[in-house]
Amino acid sequence: MRERMRYMPLVKYEDPQANEETSAIPAPFFTAVFWGLFFAASISICIFYLMTRPVVITSAGVSEEAPLDMDRMIPLSLSGLPSAGIVNITVPEGTGALDIVTENLYNERRFLVHINTESDSFYGLMTASGVPLDAGMISGNESYVENVGVVYDRSGALLVFDMQKVSEYVLTMEENKVIMEAVSPGDMYDFVVVADPESDEAAGVSRDVSERCALLARDRNIKVYITDREKEAEGGITPAELMNETDADIYIGLGVSHDGPGHHGMSAFYDPLYYIPGFGSVDLSDCVLKNAVISSSNKALAVSQAPSGSTLYSINAPATFLILGNADDSRENDLLREDAYRDRIAKGLFDAITYAETAMNN
Repeated sequence: MRERMRYMPLVKYEDPQANEETSAIPAPFFTAVFWGLFFAASISICIFYLMTRPVVITSAGVSEEAPLDMDRMIPLSLSGLPSAGIVNITVPEGTGALDIVTENLYNERRFLVHINTESDSFYGLMTASGVPLDAGMISGNESYVENVGVVYDRSGALLVFDMQKVSEYVLTMEENKVIMEAVSPGDMYDFVVVADPESDEAAGVSRDVSERCALLARDRNIKVYITDREKEAEGGITPAELMNETDADIYIGLGVSHDGPGHHGMSAFYDPLYYIPGFGSVDLSDCVLKNAVISSSNKALAVSQAPSGSTLYSINAPATFLILGNADDSRENDLLREDAYRDRIAKGLFDAITYAETAMNN
C-alpha cells in the first residue's frame, strides 16, 4: 500500500539578525507615506485642473444696473472668421471671470457683456486721424454678429452685440480671452416655450404670471421666453419671429377680458387653421385651461376658436391664448392682483407645459 503523504505547513526561515535591522521601520509607516503621497498628488491634479480648465461665466441683469445709452456707443470692428457661432473677446490684463457679467436681451436680438475694468480705452481706441486701433480685440463670424460696440461707464466697459438671430450664449474664459459660443435653444433645453403677455392690465398680471412660470420651469430644463410688446413696437422681435428663431415647441398668449361686472372665469382660444395629430392647438388650449382652472380654483368658461386678427394665426406651432380673468369684475380684478393667486396660476401653467412636453415627446 502506498503511504499517504502528509502535507506539512511551510515554515519560513527568519534570520533574527535581519529582524533586528528592519524592525526599526514598521510596516504602517510605509502605508502612511504611500497614502500621503497619493492624496498630495490627487490634490495637485485637482488644483491644476481648476486653474487650467475654462471658467464658465454666468449671466445677470446688466441693463437694469447700467441703462444702455446708445448716444455714447463707440462702434468696434469685428475681425477674423473663426468657427461659425464663436466670438473671441480679448479682455484687459488681470480681468477674472467674476469681473464679467452678461445679459441676453433676446427681444432686441442683443447680447451684453459687461467687463469690470479701470481702463476706459481698451476697446474703441483711435488715432488722431480717426483710424481704429482695436483690430484683433474682438474676432467673430459676421454672419451671426451684425454689429458690436462699447459703452464705458464708471465700473468698466459694456460690450453690446447686435445679433442676427436669437440664441443662447455660453461664455468661457481662458487667460485673457473670453470665448463666446452661440447655441440653439433647442440644443440647450429639453423644451422651449414662448409666453406672450398681451397687456399690463390688472397690475401686469399677464407678465408677472409668465415670469413666475419661467422660474418654475428652470428646474426642469425648460426655457420660457417672454415677449415684450414695447420692444416690438420699437422695432424689436415679434412673437412669431421669436417662435421661429428659438424653434419653440409651443406658444401661450396671456391676457384679461372685459366682459362687464358680474362675470368671472377663465377661457382659452385656439387657431383652427393649424392642426397636427397627437397634440395640436386644441389639445394645448384644453390642457392649459384645465390646469390653470384646477390650480387657481377658478371657473372654466370655454375653449373657442380665436377671433380674426389674433396673433395665434401667425404661429406655426401648437398655440393657445389664455384669458386669466375678467378685469371689469371688481372681485376678480382684486384676485388677479394677489401674489398667492398669481402663484397658483403660474403653477397651473407650469403643469400644463410639463404635460405638453411629455405628450409631444411621446
